[in-house]
Amino acid sequence: MNSVRRALIYTTADRYFGLAVNFGLTMVVSRLLTPSEIGISVTGSAVVGLALSLREFSSTAFIVQRPNLSKEDVRAAFTVMLSLTSLISAGLLLFAPLIAHVYGEDGLGPYLRLISAALVIEVVAAPILALMRREMAFGQVALVNIAIAVSSAVTVLTLTSLGFSYMSFAMAWFVSATFGSILALLLRSEFWIFKPLFSNWRGVIAFGYYNGLIVMLARMYDQIPYLVLGRFLSFNAAGLFNRTLTVAQLPDKIFLASSISVVFSGFSSEARKGGDLKHHYLTALTYTTAVHWPALGVLSILAHPVVTFLYGDQWLEIVPLVRIAAIASFFSFSYALNYCVLLAVGAIRDAFLRSLVIWPVCAVLLLIAAPFGLRGMVLSLLLTVPFQAMVSLLFVRRHISMTWTEFVFALWKSAAVTIGSAIGPAVVALACYPAQIHLAAAVVAAVLSGLGWVLAIWLVKHPAMHELDHVAEWLARMLRTGRQPHPDLLVIAEPVQAAAVLPSEVK
Repeated sequence: MNSVRRALIYTTADRYFGLAVNFGLTMVVSRLLTPSEIGISVTGSAVVGLALSLREFSSTAFIVQRPNLSKEDVRAAFTVMLSLTSLISAGLLLFAPLIAHVYGEDGLGPYLRLISAALVIEVVAAPILALMRREMAFGQVALVNIAIAVSSAVTVLTLTSLGFSYMSFAMAWFVSATFGSILALLLRSEFWIFKPLFSNWRGVIAFGYYNGLIVMLARMYDQIPYLVLGRFLSFNAAGLFNRTLTVAQLPDKIFLASSISVVFSGFSSEARKGGDLKHHYLTALTYTTAVHWPALGVLSILAHPVVTFLYGDQWLEIVPLVRIAAIASFFSFSYALNYCVLLAVGAIRDAFLRSLVIWPVCAVLLLIAAPFGLRGMVLSLLLTVPFQAMVSLLFVRRHISMTWTEFVFALWKSAAVTIGSAIGPAVVALACYPAQIHLAAAVVAAVLSGLGWVLAIWLVKHPAMHELDHVAEWLARMLRTGRQPHPDLLVIAEPVQAAAVLPSEVK
């Protein structure tokens, strides 16, 4: 089987398993904890996220992207990562009481101290997982990720039910980091990685310098809402904002995130061969938007039953916020692909300049919106997300010679498919008006959406039709033989398909 296709299958299984676990966990925890308790957790995680941005100066992407990787490179990457993580952990331990005092929540102190210990433990698995990705061993990566997800979920559920509140998340981080590191070592007992080496640190820092600044700027922007809401409004508002974004980003997590690590590997390989990245990039956009946009459109219509199903009635005030965030997310379809292209062609400096433009501007817009409360901050996404998309595309066009006509042509069929998939849910919503859509009606709307999606794919002759043919052939063979078909016929209808997008087989 083509190794890229196999990698997509593994990463898809990994991603969907993790999503299923997180869905179940979210549904239970949101009924056991209040928005305020969730808010304390996400605020503490925001503080940790900012601190962790420093670790990206030794990003594991260095191991994946390095054209000629030596053992010394790997040892140097681990040494720098361990050094930076130790500094971060020590800083969290030292400043935890001060941070807890600033936010007026004593529980933040032990929360941060426990996570600081988990950060050091998870460094053990990081270089091993990076080597697995470089070698396209995504089956092993999936196994480690599944162990992390299961151990984290079991810990959270157990401790939350025992009354440990938001501290359950910190304890789960510690437990899952331990499980993940142990399993990674069992799969790859390459202890030579952990022998410190400082002589090659310049190469790691040279790559990680820009990458670290990029991640630092991005995480500052990502965490600002929680830091601001938790400090100046309430932990309740921070919890509501977190759940709003969690729901609005479900299509990204379901349809996009599972393929990004494989996309990066394929783009990097194609760039090293001097291949045509523009064709692969435009094809990837065509496939991603065919599922990403329709999912966002349906989510904006069915926000009420989705929130009720996932979180329960105590979270219903986020329904209008979810609709706003979902509409804004229509412009986020190319985010990850843009970054993959810039890294694959070695344009890390351009990726940094892009971040230097978009994140400070978007952060200022968020701060301007903050006095208008939670709704104002969500509304600001209607400005910040399109701005980020436009700037990113301008930088990408410098490296793949893509015209705007080619860009629009790659998307118009997906736009038609989005309209087709939204007609059914819209009819159901009008039939239920002025009442909210109940769960039974939401199921009907979802079925109609799926039928509309398939019909629209067929009518506009979208390239995704070829993948539906693969799936139909696979199902037909299963029914005929009553057993698993040959693996070469096994194709998962992912937004970015290996056969069409990434012919390269090595990272």
